[in-house]
Amino acid sequence: MSKQTPPTPAARSVRRKRLTAEREREILDATFELVAEVGYDHATVDEVARRTRSSTATLYRQWDNKPTLVITALRTRKYPPLPPIDTGDLRGDLVALARRMPPPHPAGAPTLGIWQAVMSDPALAQALRDVLLAPYLKALHTILERHVERGAIRPDNPALEHAEMFLLGSFFIEKLFNGEEATAQQLIAVMDALLLPALTADTTR
Repeated sequence: MSKQTPPTPAARSVRRKRLTAEREREILDATFELVAEVGYDHATVDEVARRTRSSTATLYRQWDNKPTLVITALRTRKYPPLPPIDTGDLRGDLVALARRMPPPHPAGAPTLGIWQAVMSDPALAQALRDVLLAPYLKALHTILERHVERGAIRPDNPALEHAEMFLLGSFFIEKLFNGEEATAQQLIAVMDALLLPALTADTTR
C-alpha cells in the first residue's frame, strides 16, 4: 500500500462517524483476538476484514494502518481511561502518573508480540506513542505546566524540554537492556534520582 498523507483531525472525525460504536468495538475486538491468536507480526488487516465482513478500505479509512488498528484495539480492550491527576504536590503527581503508566503485559492479556516488534517497527512505535501513550504524555505536560504556575518549577528550566523523553526512556530502557518491563517502583526510583532534582534545580546559578 502506498504511503499517504495522514488525514487532518477534522477528516478523522468525519471518517469515524461512518462506523457505529458497536461496529467499531466489533472490529477492535476481532483485531485483538486475531493478534492474541497469531501474534502481531502474523496478523493482517486482510484477516481482520475477513473476520468482520469489512473491506480493507474501510479499515484503512478508519485507522490508517495496521499498527494504529492494533494499538487502538489493545488500548480499548485492556487499558482504562486515565483519570485526572492533582495531588497538590509535584512529586505526588509524578508518582501517581508512574503508578498509572500502562503495563506492557496488562493482567489477563496474552503476549501479543507488540512490545517486541516495537523495537524494529517505526510505524508501530509511532502508533504506540500517538494512541496508547498520548494520554500519559498529555498528563505529564499538564502536571508540569501546573507546577510551573505554582512556582515549584522555574519556567526556564531546561529539564522541562526533556521530561517527556525521560518518561518514555525510563519506560522502555529496562526492556531494551534487560528484556523485562519497568515497574512503577523502578520508574519512581529513577524519577527521584534524576527527574525531580532536575526539575527543581535552581537554574539561576
